[in-house]
Amino acid sequence: MKSFAAWSLAVLITLTAVYYQRMTGPTNPKRVSFDTEQGDYKAKFERSLDTSVPFENDSYVKHSSNLEVRITPAPENANMNIDWRRYPGNDSLVRVVATSSSGLFSFSLPSQPPAGKIAYNPVLVIDGNEYGLDEEIILRYKAPVPALTLVPHILLMFVAMFFSNYVGIAALLKIRNASFFAMLTMITLFAGGLVLGPLVQKAAFGEYWTGWPFGGDLTDTKTLFAFLIWLAAWYFNRKKGRRYLYVLASVVMMLVYTIPHSTAGSEFDYERGIVVTGGD
Repeated sequence: MKSFAAWSLAVLITLTAVYYQRMTGPTNPKRVSFDTEQGDYKAKFERSLDTSVPFENDSYVKHSSNLEVRITPAPENANMNIDWRRYPGNDSLVRVVATSSSGLFSFSLPSQPPAGKIAYNPVLVIDGNEYGLDEEIILRYKAPVPALTLVPHILLMFVAMFFSNYVGIAALLKIRNASFFAMLTMITLFAGGLVLGPLVQKAAFGEYWTGWPFGGDLTDTKTLFAFLIWLAAWYFNRKKGRRYLYVLASVVMMLVYTIPHSTAGSEFDYERGIVVTGGD
């Protein structure tokens, strides 16, 4: 009965973490609402987009990426503009007008280098009236990441979170198999975060590791920190039971997952022409 309760609670906590990660973070789509005289219209605007600019290529003005936005409900007699600028910086705003079909608006935006960002403000135009947003949306470009690398990375990270939750609960309930699943936590966290994670980073932004001690990427750093905490908890439980260390490691893992993914991630410095870390 205790084992069933532990697994059930671990599932619940993990699903909550998955939902939280999908709703937060600087690269997840931003949900907005346009309050117009005809009613409220809702949309999701991308904050991460694949670039068509090759690495080590500064002629990115010749490339473009397509941004699509669906408005619900589909407004009649409407169009949409995007006013955008490179970010960070003080560039003048450039307006791009969408092509539209049944509530789907498409924009052709100039691609930026991998890790390059733009700040954009969408403006919904209905019967000549313009409705914008109170703040700009920051969009970061990345090189395409192969699904064979990205999908296992994401799955293993959440499997590690699932095992971590179970071990912490099992340690509290004094379930005997906690040490076995602690080892599985380390294995999946190492494979997903410290092997596949750098491969994803390399494909997207051209660098394997941009966290501590080489940079300020918070995602890389928090993954390394969580792994070291779990390694210590497992090591000190080999010969003598110190279940409180498993509880501590599980709590640390949950706290790590409360930091939105890609926070303080890679950012292209337009002045120096290099990728830096620690940006928005």
